[in-house]
Amino acid sequence: MKPTLLFILVSFCIFAQVSAFAAGKKGGKKGKSKPVVGRGFGVSKGPSVEEIAAKFPTRMPDNAEEVDCPCGSGKTYNDCCAPFHKKEKLPASPIDVLRSRYSAFAWRLPLYIIDTTHPECSDWRKNKVDWVKDLNRDGMFDSYDFISLEAGPQEISEDDDKEGFIEFKVNLRANQNIAAVEGEQIVVSERSRFLCSGEPASWTYAGGDVTSDVAGIEDVKLNN
Repeated sequence: MKPTLLFILVSFCIFAQVSAFAAGKKGGKKGKSKPVVGRGFGVSKGPSVEEIAAKFPTRMPDNAEEVDCPCGSGKTYNDCCAPFHKKEKLPASPIDVLRSRYSAFAWRLPLYIIDTTHPECSDWRKNKVDWVKDLNRDGMFDSYDFISLEAGPQEISEDDDKEGFIEFKVNLRANQNIAAVEGEQIVVSERSRFLCSGEPASWTYAGGDVTSDVAGIEDVKLNN
């Protein structure tokens, strides 16, 4: 029987939740730790999260700095999201975070997703090496092509000028990685929360409620 997009999307969301739960259980396991046996002059450190992420494939085109930014701002990537991804500039508003994270997902830059996730977000993990590996394996939407971002206006909280919200939609199209529904499009909607913190101050993603237009689960919060 041909799988439906509904089945695949729900399965993907359930798998992501189970993976996150399993990772939490693994990280929280108690007991005596095994002694570390060093060689030579001491214990060698493993590769850093930056070194690991540098080996992952991206979807960034060779002429990325010359083409239109995937976030849909109308600017070139070089004049839009590139300075954020290169750490030349910090997000100065919720919309900066939203657009630069969308571009990072579209072009497969998991390290930037980690860097712009606030510790209050349920996605945040202390072990960034495991986090970036899990993003590379399951979290970069490799079965979809990113079509467009439709961002609403940012709303700054009346009670706290360091908290903001944006409602937006992401249009995705299933690609050859899920050939049974290749070409079918879905719209994922979210009302995201953003927080400003740190020194120097910058905005980061703190979570949100995610829904989809897939028939049968329109009112289901997919990230619960």
